[in-house]
Amino acid sequence: MLYNELSGLLFHGSNVKVSDIDLSKGALKKDFGNGFYTTSFQKQADKFAEIKAKRNSVNTGYVSVFEFYENIDLKIMQFETADLNWLDFVLFNRGFVKENILIYSYDIIIGPVANDTVGLVLNQLIVGTYGSPLSSSAKEMAIKLLKPEKLYNQVLFKTEKSIECLRFKEVYPVAINR
Repeated sequence: MLYNELSGLLFHGSNVKVSDIDLSKGALKKDFGNGFYTTSFQKQADKFAEIKAKRNSVNTGYVSVFEFYENIDLKIMQFETADLNWLDFVLFNRGFVKENILIYSYDIIIGPVANDTVGLVLNQLIVGTYGSPLSSSAKEMAIKLLKPEKLYNQVLFKTEKSIECLRFKEVYPVAINR
């Protein structure tokens, strides 16, 4: 398979169990836009389930596990690394910039996840810490600061056609460390 992130199992961390995916419940202003987010890294999903549970003041998070079945008709965009194209796309989806140079008609988008550290770097970029916020030099500084970070992947399913390729396997609880 061309996209390694789609082979094997995909994990979705949340404060609720998800066996039936409802795209309308996806949050706005996320890295790659609205949709259903997964990752191929189980520990990343575990961590996200814990974060979501704490934010919602519940004692247990959940990781829903899915298997992906390939559909050659899907339009897939993959960011190999956190580069300037990825940064521009994330800034657009998070509402920091009004224009996006990338075509927005994909079923699945794969790329690095903007974790808490990335969020801090993006916020510093926008407030002008690295120079004029959307200048090439400021963006290059932000990317440079992100390079040492271990960036896990995220796989966003944006369309009903893409969701049809996921098969629910199981859900397991994640204990919350307080």
